[in-house]
Amino acid sequence: MNKRLNACLRLTLPKTLEARVLDHLLQHPEWVGPFTTCRIEGHGDPQSIASPAEQVRGHAERLRIEILMDDSHVEELIGDLRADLPSHEVLWWLTPVTATGSLA
Repeated sequence: MNKRLNACLRLTLPKTLEARVLDHLLQHPEWVGPFTTCRIEGHGDPQSIASPAEQVRGHAERLRIEILMDDSHVEELIGDLRADLPSHEVLWWLTPVTATGSLA
């Protein structure tokens, strides 16, 4: 049976939380579909730039995770992450996915 992949959950987080979040996602294959990770630079909130080096550069190094999943599991996953990793530095947003597929 194929999973319904009608939502894309995006998380941005400090690199220091990468291993914990990825481990958490991999522990929940019933909720989480395929996902990708990407190193990014965070801008906009000076208070979230923790290190002096990042403050000088004016941006914070972050990781973005994009997760394809069934929208009926988003609240469960967010609630579970919130309970395990309560942090104002982990941001998320959800977008609908209208189609998915492969080229094969």
